[in-house]
Amino acid sequence: MANGALNDRIENPEIYNLLLRVGTDALHAVIYSIVEDNSLIYRRFDLDPAATARIGAVENVIYDNPALLSDFRRVYCVVQTRNYAFVPASCESENDRRLLFGAAFPEKKLEMRVEDSGTSNAVILTGIEPELRAFVNRTYQRASIMSHISSLCRYATLRTGQGNKVKMLANIRRDSLDIIVVDGRTLLLANTFSFSKPEDALYYLLACRKRLGLDPRTDELLLAGDHAMRETLTPMLRNFVGRVMPVIFPPQMFKAGKDAMLAPFDLIITPLCE
Repeated sequence: MANGALNDRIENPEIYNLLLRVGTDALHAVIYSIVEDNSLIYRRFDLDPAATARIGAVENVIYDNPALLSDFRRVYCVVQTRNYAFVPASCESENDRRLLFGAAFPEKKLEMRVEDSGTSNAVILTGIEPELRAFVNRTYQRASIMSHISSLCRYATLRTGQGNKVKMLANIRRDSLDIIVVDGRTLLLANTFSFSKPEDALYYLLACRKRLGLDPRTDELLLAGDHAMRETLTPMLRNFVGRVMPVIFPPQMFKAGKDAMLAPFDLIITPLCE
């Protein structure tokens, strides 16, 4: 069940993980035991569109659901954001990174976080709202904050980046998609695109493949994310790409509970990418 309040605090929270995803219009929460199968609980909470800032809406949801305030073993907070920039891994100077971050987001009051992409050639400079970071760290003792794109990059490299062939991973939502392309542990492309109709998503996928020179017959395209949108796009893509297939859902998380399949893909894979 994806709706409904979480009223009672979790018993024995020291054996439970909490996954939070701060989206543009919703907060997603996953709670599961690391020792008990079929324990997973998933909820989606719509964020109040009247709130003056996203953080205020997030705070209201968490305070209104006491279970989310339990003293969990680990807390992973995934933030959906467009405020990220990839830079070469060889750019190790803190000053250089801050200069690049400032050039990418000159008018935004954001805290820069350096995130591991899981690849050998790139790191991610991500901008997080200071108020959101402060709230998460104030509320949870053992919390890790990351962008949704960093989870996807690490997963693409760890899980799909094996072998010699180039692989493309597309994580699809109803109005946007993330495209990750890796060649082994080398990142070739990572970006987020907004769209209003499936034909636009098709265009972005095919344009990225053409730009990178991917072979339409042999280079795989792996689809994750919104089920309905994947069902719409798959036959369209197969007119142009020989190997279009769904990502194999992580068995570890399915074992935790079948409701894991309802949660956003970039959230449910996060504990597997450390």
